[in-house]
Amino acid sequence: MKGKSDMWHLWMWMVYLLLLFSDFSYCCGSAEYFINGECCPMCSPGEHVYKHCTEYASTLCKPCTAGSFMALPCDLLHCIFCTDCEPGLGLKTDRECSPTSDAVCRPLDQHYCTEADKKSCRLAQRHTICRPGTFIKRNGTILTNTECEECRDKTFSNKSSSPFCTPHTDCQSLGLQEITAGTDTSDIVCATRNDLVAVLVPLVLVPVVLVAGLSAVIGIFISSKFPHLSGKTLIHM
Repeated sequence: MKGKSDMWHLWMWMVYLLLLFSDFSYCCGSAEYFINGECCPMCSPGEHVYKHCTEYASTLCKPCTAGSFMALPCDLLHCIFCTDCEPGLGLKTDRECSPTSDAVCRPLDQHYCTEADKKSCRLAQRHTICRPGTFIKRNGTILTNTECEECRDKTFSNKSSSPFCTPHTDCQSLGLQEITAGTDTSDIVCATRNDLVAVLVPLVLVPVVLVAGLSAVIGIFISSKFPHLSGKTLIHM
């Protein structure tokens, strides 16, 4: 009997010590929190704890101030600061912050989200601008970037963010002559035979006229500076 009595006392001491040093918060309800030996009622969403409860008084709560919120029942002494949807991060406000919910951010126009937290975007970047020589393969969305693709052979685009590449003009099918080859950023330049002559003749005549004019200027200069040599010089020329 004595052995059983000792075991009983030992077991009771273990239970006592366990209760003494354990966290009594497990004894509090789901809408309560344990502090200073009391199970205090939590504050409602949109509020924060102003004073903890006592044996004689319940928890004293206060509403969240502007620019802060509390989405769940809490035991916090301060509400959480609202998220600022900064344009510098590529963001704008999709839903304003309220006492019970945080602000929701979305990408600015022509931007896409690169970092997100639940339903709110945290960081966004501008859509890629497809350069001349490429076209938009897939338009960007608020979640994806724009996809660009190089113009294929015998096609071109001469503007940024072109929706498609344009085929080069076929001069031969138009009965014209090609005078400038096309590239991925420019079309072929065509001309009629008469236009071609009108283009080539000045290209040939201008250098000839320039050379002749330069020779005349040199001759006049020599004649004025060295009269006794001008005759010989002109004969040699």
